[in-house]
Amino acid sequence: MKKIEVSDQVYHALQHLASGFHRTPDEVLANLLNLPTASADAAEPIAAFVLSSDFRSKFTDADKYLALLGWVSIRHAEEFAEFIRSQGGRRRFLGLTREEVVETCRHNQARQIAGTPYWAIMNIDTATKRRFLSRLLEFIGYRDEVIEFVCGAIGMKRAARHRRFAALVA
Repeated sequence: MKKIEVSDQVYHALQHLASGFHRTPDEVLANLLNLPTASADAAEPIAAFVLSSDFRSKFTDADKYLALLGWVSIRHAEEFAEFIRSQGGRRRFLGLTREEVVETCRHNQARQIAGTPYWAIMNIDTATKRRFLSRLLEFIGYRDEVIEFVCGAIGMKRAARHRRFAALVA
C-alpha cells in the first residue's frame, strides 16, 4: 500500500465523505478516479451512483435530475409510485404520461425519465429541482446527509461544489 500526503482540509473532507456513506477513503477515491473497487455494493448505493462516471458525465442539471429520478424509480419502484400518487397541489412534478404533467399548466414542459414509464416536469429552476428531489428522497427514507449530498450534485459548478463540501466538513 502506497501513501500520499494531502492537506488537512482534503483529508477531513475525504474522511467525512467516506464515513458519511459507510465507505472507505480508498473506495471514494477509486470512484472519483473511475477505478474498480473491491466492494461494488456500497452501503449507500445512491452515493456510489452520484460518484460514478456515468452520473458525472451528465453535463446539464436537467440530465442529472432525470438520471437521479431514473435511478430512484428503478431501485425504489414501490415508493416512487406511491410518491407520484401522493402528489398534492395544483402542479404535478411527476406523472405516468406527458399529459398528466402538462395538463395543470399549458406552459409546462415534460421529459420522459429514461428507462421508465414516468415523465417529469422540466421547466422548473434548479433550486426547485433540488427541493423536489429532497422531498422524494425523504419520502423514501434516506438520511439527511445522503439527501444533502445527492441534491448538492445538481446545480453547482464543480469548483462551487468543492468549496461547499469543504465548508461542510470544516
